[in-house]
Amino acid sequence: MVDIPNQIQKLPLPVITRMRIERFYIRSAKSIRRKLNQKIENDSMFYPLVRNNRLYGNEALLHEYSQNSADLYAIIEHGLYFGNNQQKVGLKHEWELGCILTGGVYRKEIISRCFPDYYCEMIGPMIHYAKIDESYRETIKNFFHGTGKTLLFFPIHGNSFFSPEYDTELTVQKIIEVANSMDCKNIIICAYHRQQDLFNKIVYQTGLTKRIFVTTNGDRYDQNFMRRQKTLIDFSDYTISNSLGTHLGYCIFMGKPHILLPQDFSYVGDKKAIDLDFGTSNRSENYRQDFETETKRFQELFHAGQAEITKEQYQVCDFYWGFSQIKTPEQISSIIDNSREYARAFLKEVN
Repeated sequence: MVDIPNQIQKLPLPVITRMRIERFYIRSAKSIRRKLNQKIENDSMFYPLVRNNRLYGNEALLHEYSQNSADLYAIIEHGLYFGNNQQKVGLKHEWELGCILTGGVYRKEIISRCFPDYYCEMIGPMIHYAKIDESYRETIKNFFHGTGKTLLFFPIHGNSFFSPEYDTELTVQKIIEVANSMDCKNIIICAYHRQQDLFNKIVYQTGLTKRIFVTTNGDRYDQNFMRRQKTLIDFSDYTISNSLGTHLGYCIFMGKPHILLPQDFSYVGDKKAIDLDFGTSNRSENYRQDFETETKRFQELFHAGQAEITKEQYQVCDFYWGFSQIKTPEQISSIIDNSREYARAFLKEVN
């Protein structure tokens, strides 16, 4: 099957023109499918100029927060890229704009060092710009009948091409043990949407279906993804995970203590996709060693038995996630407006 958007990005045209053509194509295709009553996996007509700004509803969140609906001519980094990664992560044509929005000083320093001509703005953790989903919160509250402390678990996940292989049943048992030790009556498992059934099955086998709530934030193109994640973290008293990821900093930012469990695993699935994701086109040669060093450091900081957020934990997370870099609605609006001029100036210089 021909990937039309990627074919469009191969046309010998300026990148902004290609982006506009791609958006027109996507919106037109969805409109036709709607009229034909065909099922659409993601039926939202929202399609930003920068394709990957759809992820987790990121650009839509900034539009709502700032009340500025103008196109953003910059990449919103949709994750925290550990491992001192110096590559152009994601879709390479989006980097042609020369504009990046990132979280904190950690990533800002890498971008400024490796791509000194790029405009890079720190905006802190994206979860700050999401609102609580009150209806979703009420659903969770009703499940637990509104009583007891809650432990929220974020399992390691993959994507539609590959997934982590590890003893999930043993891990769930470990989570239950941690919940018991912390006097948490309730447990929430926020699973990757393709693994929700797996965790439901495991929970059923434990016989604790009234104690453990298995849910998901949706797929990464769901515009309510970040709202659900924020709601889950806000509802919980403690949080835990078995992988180093963006969720850890979000929990600390929202004042919820976090435990990072060690986890041995391997990815299985589409070998080509695994090689592409973790290959040198998307990760620096130093990535694996540096990521292992960072993981060890975070595991030492966020070990089991830590019931409160320490000063060191907060400071480290501020460096990576940019807690002190969050922007006001007016500042985000200015960034959106300015991004067009920054991008055009950069494109004029490189051309």
